[in-house]
Amino acid sequence: MSKKQVSGIRRFFNVMFHTLFIIFIISGGTIIFHNVYYVPVKIVGRSMEPTLQDSEFGVMDTNSWRVDRIERFDIVIVQPSLMVDKYIIKRVIGLPGDRVVFDNNGELFVNNAHISQDFIAVDPYRLATCPWTTSIGCFSPITLGDNQYYVLGDNRGNSYDSRAIGPFDIENIVGVLFAIEGVCLNGETISEAGVALQSCAVRTYRWPTFY
Repeated sequence: MSKKQVSGIRRFFNVMFHTLFIIFIISGGTIIFHNVYYVPVKIVGRSMEPTLQDSEFGVMDTNSWRVDRIERFDIVIVQPSLMVDKYIIKRVIGLPGDRVVFDNNGELFVNNAHISQDFIAVDPYRLATCPWTTSIGCFSPITLGDNQYYVLGDNRGNSYDSRAIGPFDIENIVGVLFAIEGVCLNGETISEAGVALQSCAVRTYRWPTFY
Protein backbone atom coordinates (compact mmCIF):
# COMPACT_ATOMS: atom_id res chain seq x y z
CA MET A 1 0.00 0.00 0.00
CA SER A 2 1.45 3.35 -1.03
CA LYS A 3 1.95 6.30 1.28
CA LYS A 4 -0.75 8.16 -0.64
CA GLN A 5 -3.27 5.39 0.03
CA VAL A 6 -2.33 5.24 3.73
CA SER A 7 -2.70 9.02 3.98
CA GLY A 8 -6.12 8.82 2.32
CA ILE A 9 -7.32 6.11 4.73
CA ARG A 10 -6.11 8.11 7.72
CA ARG A 11 -7.85 11.21 6.42
CA PHE A 12 -11.07 9.23 5.90
CA PHE A 13 -11.07 7.83 9.45
CA ASN A 14 -10.16 11.26 10.82
CA VAL A 15 -13.17 12.82 9.09
CA MET A 16 -15.43 9.96 10.24
CA PHE A 17 -14.25 10.30 13.84
CA HIS A 18 -14.91 14.03 13.95
CA THR A 19 -18.30 13.61 12.27
CA LEU A 20 -19.42 10.94 14.75
CA PHE A 21 -18.08 13.01 17.64
CA ILE A 22 -20.12 16.04 16.54
CA ILE A 23 -23.25 13.88 16.13
CA PHE A 24 -22.71 12.42 19.60
CA ILE A 25 -22.33 15.87 21.17
CA ILE A 26 -25.42 17.24 19.44
CA SER A 27 -27.55 14.18 20.27
CA GLY A 28 -26.41 14.11 23.89
CA GLY A 29 -27.02 17.83 24.28
CA THR A 30 -30.49 17.51 22.78
CA ILE A 31 -31.43 14.65 25.12
CA ILE A 32 -30.12 16.49 28.18
CA PHE A 33 -31.81 19.75 27.11
CA HIS A 34 -35.14 17.97 26.60
CA ASN A 35 -35.08 16.06 29.86
CA VAL A 36 -33.70 18.86 32.04
CA TYR A 37 -35.39 21.99 30.69
CA TYR A 38 -38.40 20.84 28.64
CA VAL A 39 -40.33 18.10 30.39
CA PRO A 40 -43.43 16.32 29.01
CA VAL A 41 -46.56 16.54 31.15
CA LYS A 42 -50.01 15.00 31.10
CA ILE A 43 -53.20 16.55 32.43
CA VAL A 44 -55.28 14.26 34.66
CA GLY A 45 -58.58 15.69 35.87
CA ARG A 46 -60.88 18.62 35.10
CA SER A 47 -59.61 21.37 37.40
CA MET A 48 -58.25 23.47 34.51
CA GLU A 49 -61.23 23.17 32.15
CA PRO A 50 -62.06 24.75 29.78
CA THR A 51 -58.44 25.75 29.12
CA LEU A 52 -56.93 22.28 29.58
CA GLN A 53 -58.81 19.05 29.06
CA ASP A 54 -58.41 15.75 30.86
CA SER A 55 -55.75 13.55 29.15
CA GLU A 56 -54.17 16.38 27.18
CA PHE A 57 -50.39 16.36 27.16
CA GLY A 58 -47.82 19.06 26.61
CA VAL A 59 -44.48 20.46 27.67
CA MET A 60 -43.36 22.53 30.64
CA ASP A 61 -40.30 24.77 30.84
CA THR A 62 -38.30 24.05 34.02
CA ASN A 63 -35.49 26.47 33.19
CA SER A 64 -34.77 28.61 36.25
CA TRP A 65 -34.76 31.85 34.25
CA ARG A 66 -38.36 31.14 33.13
CA VAL A 67 -39.59 30.07 36.57
CA ASP A 68 -38.02 33.19 38.09
CA ARG A 69 -39.98 35.35 35.61
CA ILE A 70 -43.48 34.04 36.22
CA GLU A 71 -46.21 36.45 35.14
CA ARG A 72 -49.85 36.71 36.16
CA PHE A 73 -52.03 34.13 34.38
CA ASP A 74 -49.12 31.84 33.53
CA ILE A 75 -50.05 28.18 33.93
CA VAL A 76 -47.60 26.52 36.30
CA ILE A 77 -46.86 23.07 37.67
CA VAL A 78 -46.63 23.05 41.45
CA GLN A 79 -45.50 20.44 43.96
CA PRO A 80 -47.19 21.11 47.32
CA SER A 81 -44.85 20.65 50.28
CA LEU A 82 -47.17 18.18 52.02
CA MET A 83 -47.84 16.08 48.91
CA VAL A 84 -44.79 13.96 48.11
CA ASP A 85 -44.57 12.89 44.45
CA LYS A 86 -47.78 14.78 43.68
CA TYR A 87 -48.16 17.71 41.34
CA ILE A 88 -50.94 20.14 40.52
CA ILE A 89 -51.30 22.39 37.49
CA LYS A 90 -52.93 25.78 38.05
CA ARG A 91 -53.04 29.37 36.83
CA VAL A 92 -51.11 32.11 38.62
CA ILE A 93 -53.52 34.75 39.94
CA GLY A 94 -51.45 36.56 42.57
CA LEU A 95 -47.79 37.58 42.45
CA PRO A 96 -45.46 38.37 45.37
CA GLY A 97 -46.72 41.40 47.30
CA ASP A 98 -50.21 41.32 45.73
CA ARG A 99 -53.40 41.72 47.75
CA VAL A 100 -55.93 39.21 46.37
CA VAL A 101 -59.70 39.46 47.01
CA PHE A 102 -62.83 37.76 45.64
CA ASP A 103 -66.13 39.56 46.20
CA ASN A 104 -69.57 38.02 46.80
CA ASN A 105 -70.10 37.61 43.05
CA GLY A 106 -66.85 35.78 42.51
CA GLU A 107 -65.17 38.79 40.89
CA LEU A 108 -61.40 38.95 41.31
CA PHE A 109 -59.60 42.03 42.58
CA VAL A 110 -55.83 42.32 42.83
CA ASN A 111 -54.41 45.40 44.54
CA ASN A 112 -57.94 46.90 44.42
CA ALA A 113 -58.08 46.56 40.61
CA HIS A 114 -60.69 44.35 38.97
CA ILE A 115 -59.14 41.47 37.00
CA SER A 116 -61.03 39.96 34.07
CA GLN A 117 -61.24 36.16 34.12
CA ASP A 118 -62.31 35.22 30.61
CA PHE A 119 -60.52 31.89 30.92
CA ILE A 120 -62.61 30.36 33.74
CA ALA A 121 -65.35 27.75 33.28
CA VAL A 122 -68.64 29.38 32.27
CA ASP A 123 -70.76 27.21 34.55
CA PRO A 124 -68.54 25.80 37.31
CA TYR A 125 -70.05 23.80 40.12
CA ARG A 126 -71.95 26.10 42.46
CA LEU A 127 -69.97 27.20 45.51
CA ALA A 128 -71.09 28.43 48.90
CA THR A 129 -71.56 32.18 49.18
CA CYS A 130 -68.88 34.45 50.52
CA PRO A 131 -70.27 35.16 54.00
CA TRP A 132 -69.04 31.65 54.83
CA THR A 133 -65.35 32.45 54.84
CA THR A 134 -64.34 28.80 55.20
CA SER A 135 -65.87 27.97 51.82
CA ILE A 136 -63.67 27.31 48.82
CA GLY A 137 -65.94 29.72 46.97
CA CYS A 138 -64.34 32.73 48.58
CA PHE A 139 -61.77 33.72 51.14
CA SER A 140 -60.71 36.67 53.22
CA PRO A 141 -58.38 39.17 51.53
CA ILE A 142 -54.84 37.84 51.47
CA THR A 143 -51.58 39.71 50.97
CA LEU A 144 -48.81 37.60 49.51
CA GLY A 145 -45.33 37.63 50.96
CA ASP A 146 -42.00 37.69 49.15
CA ASN A 147 -41.67 34.81 46.67
CA GLN A 148 -45.30 33.72 47.23
CA TYR A 149 -47.79 32.99 44.45
CA TYR A 150 -51.55 32.46 44.56
CA VAL A 151 -52.74 29.83 42.08
CA LEU A 152 -56.26 28.72 41.10
CA GLY A 153 -57.81 26.22 38.71
CA ASP A 154 -59.85 27.62 35.83
CA ASN A 155 -62.70 25.28 36.80
CA ARG A 156 -63.16 27.05 40.12
CA GLY A 157 -65.87 24.71 41.38
CA ASN A 158 -63.73 21.61 40.90
CA SER A 159 -60.19 22.61 41.82
CA TYR A 160 -57.93 21.98 44.80
CA ASP A 161 -55.77 25.08 44.83
CA SER A 162 -54.55 28.03 46.93
CA ARG A 163 -58.02 28.52 48.39
CA ALA A 164 -57.50 25.26 50.29
CA ILE A 165 -53.71 25.00 50.47
CA GLY A 166 -52.71 28.64 50.65
CA PRO A 167 -50.09 30.47 48.55
CA PHE A 168 -47.05 28.66 47.20
CA ASP A 169 -43.41 29.64 47.52
CA ILE A 170 -41.34 29.89 44.37
CA GLU A 171 -39.47 26.75 45.49
CA ASN A 172 -42.68 24.74 45.03
CA ILE A 173 -43.12 25.76 41.40
CA VAL A 174 -41.34 23.23 39.20
CA GLY A 175 -42.15 24.59 35.76
CA VAL A 176 -44.24 26.77 33.47
CA LEU A 177 -46.53 25.15 30.89
CA PHE A 178 -45.91 26.52 27.41
CA ALA A 179 -47.31 23.94 24.98
CA ILE A 180 -50.20 21.50 24.78
CA GLU A 181 -49.70 18.88 22.07
CA GLY A 182 -52.88 16.80 22.02
CA VAL A 183 -54.85 14.11 23.81
CA CYS A 184 -53.95 10.53 24.66
CA LEU A 185 -56.98 8.38 23.73
CA ASN A 186 -57.33 4.61 23.30
CA GLY A 187 -53.61 4.07 23.58
CA GLU A 188 -52.73 6.57 20.87
CA THR A 189 -51.39 10.09 20.89
CA ILE A 190 -53.37 12.32 18.54
CA SER A 191 -52.77 15.85 17.41
CA GLU A 192 -55.44 18.54 17.48
CA ALA A 193 -56.23 17.62 13.88
CA GLY A 194 -56.96 14.06 14.96
CA VAL A 195 -53.97 12.53 13.20
CA ALA A 196 -52.38 9.63 15.10
CA LEU A 197 -48.79 10.45 15.96
CA GLN A 198 -47.45 7.80 18.29
CA SER A 199 -48.63 5.02 20.55
CA CYS A 200 -48.72 6.16 24.18
CA ALA A 201 -47.53 2.71 25.23
CA VAL A 202 -44.11 3.14 23.61
CA ARG A 203 -43.26 6.33 25.47
CA THR A 204 -40.39 5.74 27.88
CA TYR A 205 -40.82 8.73 30.18
CA ARG A 206 -43.07 8.73 33.24
CA TRP A 207 -46.03 11.08 33.08
CA PRO A 208 -46.33 13.41 36.07
CA THR A 209 -49.87 13.25 37.45
CA PHE A 210 -51.80 16.51 37.68
CA TYR A 211 -55.29 17.29 38.92
